[in-house]
Amino acid sequence: MGMNEPLKDYISAVCSRIRNKDVHEEVALELEDHLHTLKERAMKDGMSEKDAVQHAISQMGDPVTVGKQLHQTHRPTFDVTILIPVAVISVFGLVSMYFIQFQSNITEIGDIFQSSLIYYLAGLILMIACFFYDYRKLSRYSGVIYGGTVALLLLTQWIGVRVDGIAYLDIGFAILHISGIAPFLLVIAFAGMFSEWNWQTPKKAVIGVGLLAIPIMLLASDGFAAYALGLAVALILMVATRAKIHQILLYGISVIALPALFKPDLFSRVSPEGGAGIRALFQRAGWFGADPSVLNLNEMHTDYILAYMVHSFGWVSAIVTLMFTIVFTIRLIQSSKTTLHSFGRVLTIGFAAVFGIQFATAILTNIGLLPPSGITMPFMSFGGTHVLADMMAAGLVLSVYRRRRLAPILASGTLKSS
Repeated sequence: MGMNEPLKDYISAVCSRIRNKDVHEEVALELEDHLHTLKERAMKDGMSEKDAVQHAISQMGDPVTVGKQLHQTHRPTFDVTILIPVAVISVFGLVSMYFIQFQSNITEIGDIFQSSLIYYLAGLILMIACFFYDYRKLSRYSGVIYGGTVALLLLTQWIGVRVDGIAYLDIGFAILHISGIAPFLLVIAFAGMFSEWNWQTPKKAVIGVGLLAIPIMLLASDGFAAYALGLAVALILMVATRAKIHQILLYGISVIALPALFKPDLFSRVSPEGGAGIRALFQRAGWFGADPSVLNLNEMHTDYILAYMVHSFGWVSAIVTLMFTIVFTIRLIQSSKTTLHSFGRVLTIGFAAVFGIQFATAILTNIGLLPPSGITMPFMSFGGTHVLADMMAAGLVLSVYRRRRLAPILASGTLKSS
């Protein structure tokens, strides 16, 4: 048996008492460093290697006691202030789908409540899976996710089916709103690619601007809303990854100028159809709502789900929903500040930007200030693609919070030592 075998046995004994397996490698690295330091000191004091090993172990303490203490320190944490808003907003959305299908006079909408229930349940499963998944592993695949997202956007433009100017990708068993999920995929890709990006090097800066611009330019073909969302998120992530102000301005000007040159109608003013009628719904709603069966608006279960909810259940439901959307967005921003890993920090900031802009856009659409844009209320509107993407993003944020104090994982699969 080698002289270091007792040290390995000691480390294994300590780790066996820690239930959070995510921290085992990090704890093992720290224990190994401490043990070898104590061993070297003892050998300098004249001890033999064998005695120095035993001395180091005795100095560290009983492995069972140490393991229990580290278990308490590294217990997995769960942020209920992120989960509760997701649950409340989702329940409001599901209840609204029920009333739209069974209580309203809207026809030819199909079984939207049953479909929504299936999507929410599937989204819940995916959210739980993402929570337990170690998000740090995603940083290895950021290039693949980036390339895949660009490929999907290109494929959608070539063979996609357009409905009201928005392209959808028909894959046979499902119709995907790629521009709806692209911001989430791009956040993951950008966070992995740019969290440690060297913006100081001119060559890297030019490459970075180009990589950020390509998918946003592709989103422009799906209309101003999708393009503006992608542009805003990219600018926020540039700020978060410490790009210089002139690089941010160069990127913003370039991505605005090129669509203006090749697609000038992108920036044409579009008046919200029925804006006055939508605002009238809010005026008639009252604190506790009106008759939910009297509405017959197009896209009630998608773009105007919030308007339907307020009209049917009153301003109380709107205030509660708005309160939870604000809490959710602020909590994401706060969570990013406590995350040690730069990838997790940028990932959370990116998701906060996507959700915040989507919430704001959906609210402005529902009060009649913006036209329908395909950007719907997160966690509420009908559409399997949106619900699944929203739930998975929430699960990844919870995964980041759970592991916010853990070290990054290197490309080799090992932890980055401090």
